[in-house]
Amino acid sequence: MKQYLDNIRNGREVRESLASLCGLLRTAGDFALSAADAEALVVSARDLLTSDDPKIRKNAAKLLGILKGVPETGYSSDTLVFLKISDKETVDCLVEAYRREQTRFVRSAYLEALRDRDISAHVDYLKEKLSALRETPVTDENRKHINEEIAALQKLLGDGEEAPQSHRFAGYGADNTILFVVNPFYREMFAESLGGMRKKVVNGGVVVRTSKLTEILTNRIWREAVFRVPDALTVPCDPYEAAVVLAGETVGEYISSRLRGEGPVRYRIDYRCRDESAKNKFIKRISQETDRLSGGKLRNEPGDYEVTFRISETEAGMSRLGILFAGLRDDRFAYRKETVAGSLHPTDAAAVIEAAKPYLTDNAQLLDPFCGAGTMIAERLKEGKVRSAFGVDTFGQAIEKARVNVKASNAWFIHRDFFDYRQDHMFDEIITNMPFREGGADDEIASVYRRFFRKIPEHLRESGTIVMVSHDPRLAEASIPADMTIEKKLPMRDRGEMAAYIIRFRGLA
Repeated sequence: MKQYLDNIRNGREVRESLASLCGLLRTAGDFALSAADAEALVVSARDLLTSDDPKIRKNAAKLLGILKGVPETGYSSDTLVFLKISDKETVDCLVEAYRREQTRFVRSAYLEALRDRDISAHVDYLKEKLSALRETPVTDENRKHINEEIAALQKLLGDGEEAPQSHRFAGYGADNTILFVVNPFYREMFAESLGGMRKKVVNGGVVVRTSKLTEILTNRIWREAVFRVPDALTVPCDPYEAAVVLAGETVGEYISSRLRGEGPVRYRIDYRCRDESAKNKFIKRISQETDRLSGGKLRNEPGDYEVTFRISETEAGMSRLGILFAGLRDDRFAYRKETVAGSLHPTDAAAVIEAAKPYLTDNAQLLDPFCGAGTMIAERLKEGKVRSAFGVDTFGQAIEKARVNVKASNAWFIHRDFFDYRQDHMFDEIITNMPFREGGADDEIASVYRRFFRKIPEHLRESGTIVMVSHDPRLAEASIPADMTIEKKLPMRDRGEMAAYIIRFRGLA
């Protein structure tokens, strides 16, 4: 540290010392600058904003960006006082340096250094610069740096604004074409549930064209609703060319016809491609270009977005475009406030219950021997026709979470080992997600299956039904005793890694 400070003061290896010092201060953690060193650094860095070397100017701006007096960095109290006092002068120096800077790759460094500082005296100037930049002719040579500068200005000015207004989704009655993303093994089940609606089963799920969206949203099997813009189904693979489509009139009109509200629409990019190493660069380029071309109507806010542009690379050299609306009404699984490791996804649980419908009992008494956070019981209760539901689990935290998730007056959760559990009545249904181990079953899991089926006669009526999810289908099928039979099997994952079974005593088919 001392060597870098001496180098900067004495004009030796300044560019390298600035870069090293920035790296050290970012990672120092418990290192505390003295007030004297902090003062010397700030003064030196402000002086270096006028250097003839653009990389020195850039590194000096970065250093000033780090020296903001944030307590978490470990600076001493004297240092913090000094930095606070000197902040206004630093802001003025950075803005003045930004005004005169002619080298484009340096300009955004000043703006980033101004983040989290009081820029109120310069807001009007910075807004004028943003407007002018959006009108600046863009070439292949200057596009990258203009987009970086626009992005930095938008973030900087956004910091001082009130919380952005949210848009409300209002496209429920519009003529929508939507890909409902569904587990491949449930696609036909989902399509059948839509009745006479216009639909097509495809690789990713089921494409539906409807103006009665609310009728579909209550279905519990779909995972995502990806809207398709009829005249913009694909975009070029080049991020700059794709941005022209996202910021263009067709997509803009589509979004504005489905969202109500003022101000820019906040979005994120979900890019799905074969080359993962290219993902971040693509997202950065397309989002910066989209922001610029939209003239402020769209704003990239990946941490607080209202719209997701899903861009999926295809074999044909183009990319599919879909839009997901964060404000789409979906309270199907509002009950699921808590989860535990290994919890079944609620759409999977819902699909299993849907497949088991013909075998479920009116006014049933049901038991889940390995209930976890209660997802299977919750989904069975949504189907109705339940007199009482009991969930049992050895994991106490899971039981507590199940009680949070399932508030029904006819559901009870008991912290106990199923193999020691006793009840004074028999059950009509045993519905459960069986225990499993990542990487496949071992002797302990095999023992659980054997003991599970040996204990079933103590709890299940002769006319009863087992609805069982297994992460080890071969083990599950090998464990079923001779007096029981599989009535139905629902594959749930590729390569046979997961399946659901409807099992009953023989002679009941």
